[in-house]
Formats: sequence, structure tokens, C-alpha cells
Amino acid sequence: MNESDSNNTTDVAKTDPQTPAMSAEGQRTVEFFPVSEGKFLTLYILSFGFYGLYWFYKNWTLQKNYMDKNIYPMWRAIFSIFFTHSLFNRINKRAQQLEQKHTFNANALATLFIATIIVSNILDRVSFNTGIMDDVSNNSLIITSLVLFLVSAYPLVKVQATINRINNDLLGYLNHKYSLWNYVLIALGAIAWIMLGFGILADSMGLLETP
Repeated sequence: MNESDSNNTTDVAKTDPQTPAMSAEGQRTVEFFPVSEGKFLTLYILSFGFYGLYWFYKNWTLQKNYMDKNIYPMWRAIFSIFFTHSLFNRINKRAQQLEQKHTFNANALATLFIATIIVSNILDRVSFNTGIMDDVSNNSLIITSLVLFLVSAYPLVKVQATINRINNDLLGYLNHKYSLWNYVLIALGAIAWIMLGFGILADSMGLLETP
């Protein structure tokens, strides 16, 4: 996704997950993808969730080294809704091994994430097919979809907070700076959100022609 994220994460060796993570070259390694909660939330929202796919990909790429079976992180990211429970439970299980436990309800958060994403996507499709729900305005569907999308960020941020503790990186310093590509994403995302907001406002004021 970007140079900053790639440089801040290094592959881990197949060792006991409770041992301090240091590579043979003396570089610090991590078990799960490190990123500050603020940076994650910013990029997730402004990318309309695409950064979340990258987040899943990076976590599965790191966890691949701890698994007995061969997995394909890219496919697990693309079809993340089918593997969210598995990843959240792996993170939660590892958090239980910390000296100061920082666990969460993995199944509840995974279910919340999946439900909000699915319903949000359904509402998006319905809003483009105005004949399906004539008694509900497109704006209502779009706003509801956006609210659900924003809610979907909560489980991921909650889990990321636990990941940062597992990585012994409470404030996410391993990956808190923004790269050039991050700023490009932020700029494009901000423009998209502004245009979306103006579109909703114009439609609610009757300034847009309806078929």
C-alpha cells in the first residue's frame, strides 16, 4: 500500500510467539501489523474501507509464519468477511498470553464488523436501484450506509489497540507517520467525501434531476 507501512513491518521467523521478536539481523519484528489507531482510522475512513483490506492482508501475511498450513493472505484479505472471526480469535488468544491481559470479545466484534459491512454494501446497491424501495429516499439509504460504514471502523480500531499491545508498541510508533502515498490517499478521500456530502445536500434540496 505504501512505503511507510512496508518499511515498518518485517517478516517474523517461525518461533515461539511469546519470545521477543528480533530478526537474525537485529531488526525488530512483529506478530501482527503495527499501525497507530489514529492513522488506521484516518486511512480506513478516507479510503472508504480499502485500507481495511490492506490491513487484513498484512496481518495474514505476518501470521502465515505462525501457521502449520499454507494460506494465501491476498485471498483472505479479499474475502475478509469469511476470515474475520479467525483473525480476531488469533489476536485475542495471543493477547491472553500477555503479562497484562488485554482481551476483547473476538466473536462479537467480528460479527459486528461483518454485519455492518454487508448491510452497508446492500444499501449501496439498493440506492442505485431506485425502483426497489420507492418509499425510501436515496439520501436515507446512502446516509444509513455511511453510518454503518463508520460503525464498522470501531471493531478494527479496537482490535488494533490490542495488536499494538501485543507488539509492545502501545502508541503505534512503529507505524504512525504518513508517507507520500498516504497523503495522496487522504487528499483523494477528502475530495470524495466532500463531493458525496454536496451530492446528498443538493439532492435533499431538490437541485438534482430525478428520472
